[in-house]
Amino acid sequence: MPDILRCCFSFAKLFTMNNIRSKVVQWIVVLILLLLGYVMIYNQSAVLNFKSFFNLVWANKNSRRLSIFQFRKYLADSSIGSLNINFSSSHRNTTLCPIIPPGLVGSIIINRDILSYKTIEDNNRELQPGGCYSPSNCTPRHHVAILIPYRDRQSHLKLFLQNIHPFLRKQQLDYGIFVIELVSDVKFNRAMLFNIGFVEALKLHNYNCFIFHDVDLIPENDLNLYTCAERPRHMSVAIDKMKYRLPYNQLFGGVSAMTKEQFETVNGFSNSYFGWGGEDDDMYNRIAHNKMSIIRYSSEVARYKMMSHAKEAPNPVRGTLLKDGQKRFKIDGLNSLQYEVLQITRRKLFTWILVNINEKAVKDAIEVAMKL
Repeated sequence: MPDILRCCFSFAKLFTMNNIRSKVVQWIVVLILLLLGYVMIYNQSAVLNFKSFFNLVWANKNSRRLSIFQFRKYLADSSIGSLNINFSSSHRNTTLCPIIPPGLVGSIIINRDILSYKTIEDNNRELQPGGCYSPSNCTPRHHVAILIPYRDRQSHLKLFLQNIHPFLRKQQLDYGIFVIELVSDVKFNRAMLFNIGFVEALKLHNYNCFIFHDVDLIPENDLNLYTCAERPRHMSVAIDKMKYRLPYNQLFGGVSAMTKEQFETVNGFSNSYFGWGGEDDDMYNRIAHNKMSIIRYSSEVARYKMMSHAKEAPNPVRGTLLKDGQKRFKIDGLNSLQYEVLQITRRKLFTWILVNINEKAVKDAIEVAMKL
């Protein structure tokens, strides 16, 4: 540490040659020391590079321009040149990925052949365990969890995985795919599985963007970026089975994107919707209640193909739940989540989370909370 201090003060003296006031120099030294301390904690290799640089400054203390130029170049090239450092990764290239990924073409061809999991794995060798990927040629701007509520849709899952992984890799995302499956003897609760996926994904990685995705929808345009914005985004605007038309403006179902902060602000999805329907409209109401509005890409970009499946029995009380939804916004959601994780497996193509839910316990807890 004395060597580093000596080098820092030597560096500060270089600036005094430009007649900068001493207090400004002192602040520069303080900031450099703070930066060094921060890097020392998280990145030992950067410390060694910094020390080498300051040794260079000390050796060339009579050459002010050379040292300042080298400092600027170091900041541009080194791992501390960007404020968006992902310390958990081992990216060799620390240049931020472009805002608009190169190589996107727009409309893409969907592979409709149902392949084996082994074949899909062989076609996606870049993946890490858990269906995770992060580009090695640049530092990703977005850390995205794709959440899939699941039950008895194996052919749909295969079609989804074989198409979505190449799609997401082209967008240079740091992403992971999570398939949250509910045991067979409990009535399906899509919204609650999204809440569970959100909580469990955050235990594994510092995701800041969450895509809530039905397994039977496949994007048709790679300009439909799987990222989050300043407002919640409804992504599945135009679906082939709906003649590529938006059924109604308040729709927030199918595929949607929210930041961690946005999802926590609305207390996640409601846990009350056992059976089909209603939970997406409830989420739209939560967003509006918290004085947010949704955004969408154009129907030319936000296009999806829907895989055929049998219609599920609708939730007979969804209308009543929606009508009384505002009474539950603050007590029914992330803060009232009750579930049991039976198994988590980091498979090659996705992270599988098997859970159990006690429907009666969930409903009873909400009723008790409403009476308080």
